[in-house]
Amino acid sequence: NQTVVFDAIRRTQGGISRVELVAETGLTAQTVSNIVRRLLDQELIVETGRVQSAVRGKPRTLLRVEPSARFAVGVHVDPATLTYVLIDIEGRVRQYARRRTLEARRPEQVIAAIADQVTQLIRAAGIEPAAVLGLGVAAPGPLDVVEGVLLQPPQLAGWEKVRLRADLHAATGLHVLVDKDVTAAATGERWAQAGARHHYVFCYMGSGVGAGVVMDDVVLRGASNNIGEIGTILVDPGAEDLGVGQPGTLAAACNPGALVVRAARRGLISSAISPDDFVAVDEVLTTLCERAYAGEAACLQLIDEAATALATGLAVLVNALDVDRVVLGGPIWSRISSRILAVLPELIQPQLVAAQQPLVVEGSAVGEHVAAQGAAALVLDHFLSPRPSVLLMD
Repeated sequence: NQTVVFDAIRRTQGGISRVELVAETGLTAQTVSNIVRRLLDQELIVETGRVQSAVRGKPRTLLRVEPSARFAVGVHVDPATLTYVLIDIEGRVRQYARRRTLEARRPEQVIAAIADQVTQLIRAAGIEPAAVLGLGVAAPGPLDVVEGVLLQPPQLAGWEKVRLRADLHAATGLHVLVDKDVTAAATGERWAQAGARHHYVFCYMGSGVGAGVVMDDVVLRGASNNIGEIGTILVDPGAEDLGVGQPGTLAAACNPGALVVRAARRGLISSAISPDDFVAVDEVLTTLCERAYAGEAACLQLIDEAATALATGLAVLVNALDVDRVVLGGPIWSRISSRILAVLPELIQPQLVAAQQPLVVEGSAVGEHVAAQGAAALVLDHFLSPRPSVLLMD
């Protein structure tokens, strides 16, 4: 009952009165009163302002959460970049950092770097560690969410059966939650929009491409919590073999490694770069995008080709799921967003079967740290929301 009441207060803009809480939660006035008193004593909520009731009587006191009462940390493990956020109860980012991923074949080094950065974030925010509810980690799949283990992510060679949750718990002393990056990204977007979007596909664009799905305001997870592996969708049966994913698939068309290999074959960069060198690929992609937006037609064509393939893959998802919105985001999104958003809607629309109105295609409201923010939001949900979850913590 306490989580029900607290969640109702937390998700109400501008505050809510005790009388309104009774109507919102279905609990008795006495139960709501007792819980509110307890939450005030715990300094999780505060009384703020009064409003006159519609009928005669004394004004009602509004309640809202105390943002600085508790915090959560989120980290996104991408083969190229580690992204960190520290958020308060209201989901606002208090601290943010991005760092290059260390040698991806050495998970113990990455775990040590994460633990050190998390400590720095908490210290920089000037808060007590006891006020941090936990650490959420968004990582590439496949993974075992229940055990918090990365099974064998194809983009993280040498990370087979890494006990990420247990190892980070030992390194930080925090409760740790591990979830798939696309699921965390969809969660971060849902939190940022406060339920303004009801049915959508979140297209995650990082070192790989994936999709999170939100239906009726619920983030879908799949039977093994590994939803969103869309890289195998066939989008161009006649495509050349780039050595990145299966030829003609969405991964082979849109992954940064594939774009860089294609650029090398066309002479747009001086030397070939291994698509498995994710940090180098990320740096070259940034340069290629800068050249495209500076007017270099051959570089712009690379982005347009990726957009065409992406449109075909997303049309498959929109037709299958009957959603009315596509949201795009992730670590590389800021570099390609302006061109992709300019051409993608008109590329997708003709491929839709049951569209009653134009599909909404838009960029993330959160930005490149959406997966990290979603991982932190999952921690808040775990402790503060009444909904049950498969996610466990050490």
